[in-house]
Amino acid sequence: MLYTLWLLVCITACSPHQVSDDISEYSERLGRVLDTGLTAAEEQPAPDYPQREMLHSAPAQLDINLTRFYQLQQCELGNLVAERNTALGKIQHYSQRLVYERQLLAALSDCISFVSQQNDEAVLELLSTMQSWYATKQAAYPEHWSNMLVLSDETRDAFSRPQPAQLFTDTVDIAGQLTLFRQLDSYLSPDNGLELSLEAQLQVIGATRLPASVWQAQHQIATRLPTLTAQLDPLLANTACPDGSATEQANILRNVFYLFFIERIQPLGGHINDFNYQFAPLLNKWREEEALPESFRTFLTSQQTRFVAYQQAMQDHVKLWQRFLGRCHLSPTAPG
Repeated sequence: MLYTLWLLVCITACSPHQVSDDISEYSERLGRVLDTGLTAAEEQPAPDYPQREMLHSAPAQLDINLTRFYQLQQCELGNLVAERNTALGKIQHYSQRLVYERQLLAALSDCISFVSQQNDEAVLELLSTMQSWYATKQAAYPEHWSNMLVLSDETRDAFSRPQPAQLFTDTVDIAGQLTLFRQLDSYLSPDNGLELSLEAQLQVIGATRLPASVWQAQHQIATRLPTLTAQLDPLLANTACPDGSATEQANILRNVFYLFFIERIQPLGGHINDFNYQFAPLLNKWREEEALPESFRTFLTSQQTRFVAYQQAMQDHVKLWQRFLGRCHLSPTAPG
């Protein structure tokens, strides 16, 4: 029994603070002031990140026999294929495979240029074969990019494992995160560089997990705040403010509104807005990107739809308090 109690205390202590906690406490405090039971709606399940089998692309593979290419010492193609055929090469992470495919395309291009300048008829016979390989690899490249973006451990964490506490700080680097995601997007073109930076970029994205954190917070507000707003509407309308003068109860209600909504929920809402506005062009681009799986694009669409619901929930709640505070000639300023 004591062990179970200790375990529960530890779990509670380790649970990260999130906006649903503030909404619950906000409801309880208002209910005490109004001498009634106020309940925010139970949080609805957020959309799950798609399963691997719905996200994975299977790029076309080539069985390249390089026996005849070992005579071409000027080409790096042989070394690259040999590297791919090692045990480690066959279990490369999606990001490492993307880098490999970029290097392979570059090596094929170089080798094609070299062979096309030779006078050796036997060597020239390889030219059309290599050109065919290059076309096949170039066509398959976007699928490798898609796997990197949606299935890397770091990006999966960024899209599906929130760190809600970070949104309650003033150090959320939304612009910096956007830059990292734009760089991942730029790798859709195999001609862009920065290959050596890819792993470092993914590590920062996976450690921060900003998209998932924002999406969780906006979902909690969108699904829980409207019920509280609907319950408060008649209660605040019936709170006495004779001749427009605030009573003690009205002042206390204003204070609770300030301490919980203005001080806690609204600043977090600022981060949610900033993220959605700054990331919108990139997310809209991905929603139209045919190289990405339909399940991922649908997932992004559902998150952007929930942002609209979040905006409406916040707007309705603010208008409710504006009516009450205006009627009682109160300002939503700091208590005291």
